[in-house]
Amino acid sequence: MKRYLEQPADDTTLVLRHGGGQRGKAVLDQVRGLADAIEIPCLEIKKDQDRYDFAMGEFHRLGAQATPGAARQLVLAYAGGLGELAGACAQIVETAGARITEDDVERATEGRVEASAFKVADAATAGKAADALVLLRQALSTGTDPIPMLAALNFKLRGIARAYGARGSAGQLAKDLGMAPWQAERAVKDGRAWSEEHLAAAIDFAAETEWLLKGGSRDPEYALERFVLFVARRGREPRRA
Repeated sequence: MKRYLEQPADDTTLVLRHGGGQRGKAVLDQVRGLADAIEIPCLEIKKDQDRYDFAMGEFHRLGAQATPGAARQLVLAYAGGLGELAGACAQIVETAGARITEDDVERATEGRVEASAFKVADAATAGKAADALVLLRQALSTGTDPIPMLAALNFKLRGIARAYGARGSAGQLAKDLGMAPWQAERAVKDGRAWSEEHLAAAIDFAAETEWLLKGGSRDPEYALERFVLFVARRGREPRRA
């Protein structure tokens, strides 16, 4: 790249993306020294609320409207890069039209690992043990790996732990906890069903389950099922071997 920048081709526009940090800084400084270089700073998006706002902005840019629930579902289903999320927004608008509902997103994300994982996590943290087990077995039967399933469940569990005992409006909770308002409200609501002792036990069990899923057990699916049941029952039953 350094050699190319010394003699760039005529009538060519080169687009470079720098991910931050020191790696590639020499090339970045060289580009900044060019007379016709244009630099566009892009703030990193870390919070789920920012991803939600990004998705809603994409729908608006595409001349479409999405319900808040549809946008939230899409953000959960496409938890990777923003390019993937933007592509998903464009694809749904192309197939579903200018008014996007939760059903549209459900059809578009059917079978995705992230979507399946968060369905299991939502059911488990809501205390719906039977639903959580059915969704878990459906996901595993279609080839979903246990690791992302556990990651989604741990994400929800950490949110409950952070919001445990919190008080205030949705806006204030979102600011204090670094969550979207709807996430903060849900975490506080789910936390009311837990005792502090049981929640601490679930966090410990999560670490143990991660070890089991990453080589500590010959049956990772069974290990994950145990953890899902433990969470769905809010830690009120002892762990089974």
